[in-house]
Amino acid sequence: MDRTSSRRPWWVWPLVFCVLVAVLVLLDAAWYVAIPIVFAVSVGFEWAWDRYANWRAHRSHGANGPRGR
Repeated sequence: MDRTSSRRPWWVWPLVFCVLVAVLVLLDAAWYVAIPIVFAVSVGFEWAWDRYANWRAHRSHGANGPRGR
């Protein structure tokens, strides 16, 4: 049986290797970008929630009257 017709060209495996390396490098870089973004969003959310909670607490002072306002 002659399998030469079904063989891949010589450049396929280097191409697959280079594509895999590029994908891994981009995924690694994405982690270094995503982690500070998630951290910044978390800090921003905590800051905004603290401001909102303080605003609600300030607004509710004296609200324990008979009408609840």
